[in-house]
Amino acid sequence: MQITALQPQATNGERVNIFVDGHFLLGIHTLIALRMGLQVGQELTADQLAELQHEEALQQAVDRALNYLSLRPRSREEVRRYLRRKETAPALIDEAIARLDHLALVDDRAFGTFWLETREQFSPRSAHALKNELRMKGVEREIIDEIVSDEQDEERAMRAARKKALLLAKQPSIDFATFRNRLGSFLQRRGFNYEITRKTVRALWQELVHSKDDDEAMDDM
Repeated sequence: MQITALQPQATNGERVNIFVDGHFLLGIHTLIALRMGLQVGQELTADQLAELQHEEALQQAVDRALNYLSLRPRSREEVRRYLRRKETAPALIDEAIARLDHLALVDDRAFGTFWLETREQFSPRSAHALKNELRMKGVEREIIDEIVSDEQDEERAMRAARKKALLLAKQPSIDFATFRNRLGSFLQRRGFNYEITRKTVRALWQELVHSKDDDEAMDDM
């Protein structure tokens, strides 16, 4: 098999069409052609063709992963699951992950930090909830324990609850029982335990709505 033409694709300048003995053979990424030193007039062996096909399939898997990563950082396991959904061969998934790893494009510690910062900014949750989310994303327990601190839950609860508490405080004739039930349920859905929920509800009630008539009701909580 002799390469008779290498033509850039009209619709994608990053790809090139290979013609062998005057007939189209396959399209590959330009980087593969450069890496393998392909040139017109070269004799292409069966082993080289198999390598070309493998490299093209691998490049497609890497490109899919890069598109997926362009939306936001992902954990290594998220990328792996995505490639499985795209019916990528298991061996190619391992190679694609290794290539992304080599390029420092998948890093579970960096992903975990990104996830925590995003949650802190937009939707604070308890350490327990955050750890569960990261475990679901496939992050290893050792990394999770390193980056998630249980000691910050009271601060997280206050940040999580303040906006909701302000809305509740604006409701006419809001009483403590209603405030407690609604805000408490909100915090528990975010994963905060009873004691932290209780302290947070009391603190925000005292700050935003509290009157002397409420002391007895608060003592019952």
